[in-house]
Amino acid sequence: MGVFRTRLLLWLLPGMVTGGLVRRTTDEQEEMPCSTYTLDGLIYLDCNERGLSELPEGLNYESQVLILTNNNFATFPSQLESFTRVQVLDLSGNHLNVPLPSYIENWTSLNTLNLSNNNYESWLNDGRQYKFRRLDLSRNKIKNIEEDSFSGMTNLYFLDLSENRINEFSPKLLTAAKSLNTLRLSRNYLSELPKFQSNSLRSLHLSYCLITNLQVDSLSEMTSLLEIDLSSNQIESIPDNFSSNTLQELDLSYNEIGSLTDRTFSSLPHLAVLNLRGNEFREVWSTSHFASNPFLREVHVKGNRWNCEGFSVNLLLTYEFLTKEPSKIHDRASLICYAPSNVTQLSWQQAYIQTWHPNASTVESYTTLAAMVGIIIGIVVTSLICRGIIAINKPDPPRPETETTIVNLNGTPQSRAESVVMRVPLRDEDLPPTYDEALLMPRLNSSFHSLPDFVDDEPSQRSRRSRSIGDLTEHRPRVNDRRSVRRTVEIHIT
Repeated sequence: MGVFRTRLLLWLLPGMVTGGLVRRTTDEQEEMPCSTYTLDGLIYLDCNERGLSELPEGLNYESQVLILTNNNFATFPSQLESFTRVQVLDLSGNHLNVPLPSYIENWTSLNTLNLSNNNYESWLNDGRQYKFRRLDLSRNKIKNIEEDSFSGMTNLYFLDLSENRINEFSPKLLTAAKSLNTLRLSRNYLSELPKFQSNSLRSLHLSYCLITNLQVDSLSEMTSLLEIDLSSNQIESIPDNFSSNTLQELDLSYNEIGSLTDRTFSSLPHLAVLNLRGNEFREVWSTSHFASNPFLREVHVKGNRWNCEGFSVNLLLTYEFLTKEPSKIHDRASLICYAPSNVTQLSWQQAYIQTWHPNASTVESYTTLAAMVGIIIGIVVTSLICRGIIAINKPDPPRPETETTIVNLNGTPQSRAESVVMRVPLRDEDLPPTYDEALLMPRLNSSFHSLPDFVDDEPSQRSRRSRSIGDLTEHRPRVNDRRSVRRTVEIHIT
C-alpha cells in the first residue's frame, strides 16, 4: 500500500495545480544543486527541469556536456561564459528568442547545439563564425530565415529545422554551408520542393510539408544528394524526367500519386530504393517504367488498391520483376487485388491465372493425372522386362537331393530304421529285359505256382530253394533253426 501511495504522488507531481497540491517553488528548486557525473569519459552537468532562469553558483566549469533542458531560460545564462570545454550544449524546452552569445564563437570544442522547442521566430546571420557541427532548431516558431543565415557555420554537418512555420527557402540558403550533409525540414508549410544549391547535401527530409508540386529540375542543383524523403505530402504526379544524377533513395509514400510512365524515373539512373506505399495506384505498372534503373533493388507498394480488371501479360511480367530473386519487394502480400469482385483479395499471380487462364486448374489436374498413369504404366512395363531378363539368364536349378527308398525283397517299402543294413547292388543281369529282349523270351504257359520248389538238401551248403508267390504268404518253419535273411534293394528315385 505504501508503494502505491508513493507511485500516486510521483504521478501527481507534474500536474500539481494551485487549488490543490502546489508545485515546488523556484526557491525550493534552486536549493537543489545540478547533478554532476561522468559518462563515457565526459563530465556531465545535468540541470534538467529545475525551473531555472539563471545558473546557480558553485558549478563544475570543467563540464563538457551541459543539460539545461526544460527550464525557464529566456536568455543565455551569463554563467555559461565560464565554461570553456563544452562539447554539447542542450537548451531545448526553454523560452529563448535571442541570437547566440559572442563567447560561443570561442568554444572550439563545441560539437552540438540544441535549441529546439524554444520561441525563435526567425534566424538571422550575426556575422560570427561557429565551429559546431550539429544545430537543432526544430519545434520553434521560425517563419523567416535569411539567405546567408548559415554562412558562418562552415563546419555544420547536421541541421534540423523541422516543425517550424517556414513556407519558402532561398535556393542559396545552403551555399555557404560547405559541410552540410543532412537537412531536416519536415512539418513546415512548403508547397513546392525547394531548389537548394548545395554540393555537400546528401540527405533531405521534407515529409508532412503540404507539397503538391514537383519540378523536373528541383534536384538538379543538389549535386551530391543521395536520399530524399517526400512522404505524407499532397503530390499527385511525378513529372517525366524528374532528374538527379546521384539520387539513390526516393520516398514518395502516402501521397496521391496514381500513375507512372516510362519516363517518370528515366532520369534517375542510380535509383536503388523506391517507396510508393499508400498512394492511389490502380493499374499495374509495366516493367518498362524501370528500364532506366538498373540498380533498383527495393520497391515498396503496400497500401495501394490495385484494380485487376482486364489484366494483360504485363501483370505477370511485373509480378516476376518484383518477386524474382533477389526479390525487390519484401512483402508479397501487398500485391493484392481489390477489384473486380471475382478476384478480390487474390494475389496478382492468382488474378492473372483466373482472368486469362480460367481452365488452367482443370488442365493442370488432367496433366497431373496423365503423368501419374504414365508413371504407373512405365513401372509395370519395366517390371515385366526385368522379369523376362531374369528368367532368360536364370541358372539351372540345383538337382534335388536323391531320396533313398528301401524296398524289401517281398516288394514292400521299408524305412531305413526297419531295414537290414546289408544291401545288394544291382547287376546287369538283375536289370529287367528291354522290350526287344522280352519279345524273344519264351512265353510262360504255367503260373508261378507250377514252378518247382527247391529245397535245401543240405543245410550246411547255405543254399535255398526258390519260392513261389503263393509260398511267400505261407508260413514255414525254420530249418535247423537258421534265421532267414531278407535282402533289401536300395532304389534311388530322382
